[in-house]
Amino acid sequence: MLKLKNLCKLFIVMSFSIFCALSFCEIFLRIKHNYITHYDIEMWKYAKTLKIKNKNKDIGHTHKKNASATLQKVNISINNYGQRDRFINNKILQKYERKFLILGSSIALGWGIEQNQTFSAILNDLANKNNKNWIFINGGIGNYNTKRYVNNYLTNWSELEFTDIIINFFVNDTEILIDKKANFLIKHSHLAVVIWKFINSYKSNLSEKNLENYYKRLYQNNFVGFIQAKSYLSKLNNHCKINNINCSLYNMPDIHQLNPYKLNFINKKMSVFSKSIDLEYYDLLNLFEGLSEKKFSNDYNDNHPNFHAHNLIGMSIFENLIK
Repeated sequence: MLKLKNLCKLFIVMSFSIFCALSFCEIFLRIKHNYITHYDIEMWKYAKTLKIKNKNKDIGHTHKKNASATLQKVNISINNYGQRDRFINNKILQKYERKFLILGSSIALGWGIEQNQTFSAILNDLANKNNKNWIFINGGIGNYNTKRYVNNYLTNWSELEFTDIIINFFVNDTEILIDKKANFLIKHSHLAVVIWKFINSYKSNLSEKNLENYYKRLYQNNFVGFIQAKSYLSKLNNHCKINNINCSLYNMPDIHQLNPYKLNFINKKMSVFSKSIDLEYYDLLNLFEGLSEKKFSNDYNDNHPNFHAHNLIGMSIFENLIK
């Protein structure tokens, strides 16, 4: 009986000690993340504060309308259509000669940089400086692939009378995305998110060494994600032709490793495909190839393009538009 009591006491002491240790780690991480941004935690906050689940599984999620949050130490403000931009409607759009919508993922969104540093904002500045009565709207949404941004446009934004659509295509746009339900701990704990991300990154093992092989799988002709991406690009292109909308695709390279760049096969495949459906195609690789990725990345832990990269993209697109 005495032995059982001692075991119970030991169990209680150990449980309390573990609880205290975990609580300390949670408090420490929350304090730390208030001062030092952690990429995975900021993405977690993004999902909690600015995303809303969509009933359409082909869309997955959209932005919460008229919401805002500070993420990666920058403000992200969402308008009445779920875009990182100003208030918009057709009455406002009618004031402009050309009305551009930019579709894409977190690259187009401008993750980690201020709105006025995104290439959509740079395009607006260049239009103003060159006396062009044009407007560019940032329709980038994080954790999107081609299937999602095409479906979101056709379902939620096609009522807006744009004259031009610019597709900011990124190398991982052929990934198959599945929204999984987060458990209670993942929803509410910094520690749980850090541990979960560590385990998943270890499993995925997407190091520089096998990044090339990973993307080769994504662009195999029989890979479902690649087939879907091509199908939805064709669908969008047909919609634009029927509705007299100019549509163009700008292929954005992965800036993990630019010198040497090993993913050229994606550019070739997307160029050939775009020509096959008469979709205007532009390659942004020439802006970055052979240069240092450090110059264009947000920081060592986040390979999203920084202001310097967005500036180059904006100027390149504008040059093509005025030719």
